[in-house]
Amino acid sequence: MKKKALSALLTVALVISSALSLVGCGNDNTTPVCTEMMSTSDREISVSVSRIDNLPSDFLMGADVSSYLSIDKSGAHYYDHEGKELDMDGFFALLKSSGMDIVRFRVWNDPYDEKGRGYGGGNCDIQSAIDMGTSATKAGLQVMIDFHYSDFWADPNKQMTPKGWAAMSASDKESALESYTRESLIKLKDAGVNVTIVSIGNETDNGMSGVTDWTQKCALYKAGSRAVREVLPDALVAIHYSSPEHDYVTYAQHLIDNKVDYDIFGTSYYPYWHGSLENLTAAMKEISDMTGKRVMVLETSWAYTLEDGDGNANTVSHEENSDDPYYSFSVQGQADEISSVTQAIADVGDPALGCLYWEPAWIPVNYYNPAGRDADKILEANKKAWEKYGSGWASSYASGYDPEDAGVYYGGSAVDNQALFDFGGYALDSLNTFRYMREGHQAEGLVLSQIIMPKPISLEYGEDIHPYLPMTVRGELDNRQRITLRVEWDEAELAGFTDVGEYTAHCTIIDEIPGGDGTPRKVMLKVNILPQNLLVNGDMEKGDASGWNISDPMAGVTTDDPYRGSYSLHFWSEGAVSFTASQTITADVDGELIFSFKAQGGDMGDGHVLKAVVKNESTGESVEASVTLSGWQKWQETGSIPDAGINALHVSAGDKVTFEIVVSGSAGGWGTIDDVFLAYK
Repeated sequence: MKKKALSALLTVALVISSALSLVGCGNDNTTPVCTEMMSTSDREISVSVSRIDNLPSDFLMGADVSSYLSIDKSGAHYYDHEGKELDMDGFFALLKSSGMDIVRFRVWNDPYDEKGRGYGGGNCDIQSAIDMGTSATKAGLQVMIDFHYSDFWADPNKQMTPKGWAAMSASDKESALESYTRESLIKLKDAGVNVTIVSIGNETDNGMSGVTDWTQKCALYKAGSRAVREVLPDALVAIHYSSPEHDYVTYAQHLIDNKVDYDIFGTSYYPYWHGSLENLTAAMKEISDMTGKRVMVLETSWAYTLEDGDGNANTVSHEENSDDPYYSFSVQGQADEISSVTQAIADVGDPALGCLYWEPAWIPVNYYNPAGRDADKILEANKKAWEKYGSGWASSYASGYDPEDAGVYYGGSAVDNQALFDFGGYALDSLNTFRYMREGHQAEGLVLSQIIMPKPISLEYGEDIHPYLPMTVRGELDNRQRITLRVEWDEAELAGFTDVGEYTAHCTIIDEIPGGDGTPRKVMLKVNILPQNLLVNGDMEKGDASGWNISDPMAGVTTDDPYRGSYSLHFWSEGAVSFTASQTITADVDGELIFSFKAQGGDMGDGHVLKAVVKNESTGESVEASVTLSGWQKWQETGSIPDAGINALHVSAGDKVTFEIVVSGSAGGWGTIDDVFLAYK
């Protein structure tokens, strides 16, 4: 999970407009006498899920529920689909009956300060894994142990050394990791926990336990693997990385070169950040073909609402995310996301071993509505619970170990709106998706409620429009399920798009419309015909960097998140982002040049730069324009096309003109640039 993005959000929750009803609460030291809960509308939704026919026979479906015990200790309650309150055994039995085969628990070495106060995030020590694992085993679930080999969160941006290992040499750290793994697994085995998979590290792309060198990191993998083979010879060893958009072939080659003994190459996959499903399938198939290992999605999730439930702002929210054309932010959207990610990893074939959801039980301790009655009291009770029981992402006590992150942003859950239980702890039907994927399930009486308008398209003057026209559109049913509908375009209308300018094209839906009366349904599409592009490969559709001089390999032409077509200029860096992409042309006539580009991305930090500079090298004159990135698929456009009166640059025939994109930002920044145009006015 992107813990850095998660933790950078804090405190102010949004006003929730759902209908409210009064219910009773506990009255211990952390729970207020009463609270207000959301309406039951979400929990009444029945989701539709298609059966997945190509699941390997041993395919595992499950979830990481590491926060459950701390939420339970805080006084929150969980309920099954009939509204029956659940104890811990009942909770894990519900997961099993909902179709899960396995649950995952993260384990931190020593998530406590010098006074024994927990760091939060579930206070996930080995004893918590034993307590929950015993109950999960009783329910018939397999257990995966996710060793972070840190005292707190480990992810691509943060792989901190455990306090007890801080002064150790590399070889001593290997010995300590092997001993710690062995002792922890013995405790689990002696308690009767059915551990079938052990992850040696969590999202270890850039390091593990403070080690960043690949050779030393592989030595730690090998030490952990030796312990697993010794204590649990039948268990599988997993290595876990964070995004299929990263260079997994190089990662896998490091494992081969260093003779790492493992069974599963695992990845996280969050649609908000990690590219297309097609790339997920392709990347994991390439790894399985290369290594002969099994592959898994070890983390994924989706939000059923953009509202906040506990008073700590969420990673996925109104401010951070616009609606997505593929999944709605709804209970049905969760089912769609889970099933499509599962389908994508199943499409790898027999090497596919499973797909796990991340933290479906991380609900609010108490539902907090800032406009509701006793709001201050409820928020204060939540804060006390986060501190006392570790049921928020971090407590203030973690500041000594993690001063730059937890020391500033400690607080509650930033993923309560991605749980498979509502804010009151009632199971949503999306929890049953794991069972439905094997059986198939269709909600009844669904009616098409809206058509999602296709994104506007741009093409150069003289280009054939047909390659740019979508042959399907997305529709949304009244349970917010997104469906695909085929369309036909009005060819007579298209024939009239003969000059530079903006047009409106129309298509007709040819598939049967759920709940429709047979009347043809038309859809509009905005079309912008642009002047002839003077740049080579400005739309990136050559599929490589042809025409471009790119200063750093952190950027390149890929299939990741294009604005239109199949390719874009994509960038990401684990360090600071800094690169340029440029072309030089020779003006062939006197005139004025205008330009435009589109970009999307995030995690670039305040004051980041993403701009285009057009300079007449012969006269020294230049113009420029910039954008500010604001999140995934939030496309920003700048420049002077189609408004040709802005930022025009005068040139004479024979002048040399440099067009340059300049990008700089914080470590971990990412994004894509597409539809780059330079043209005569």
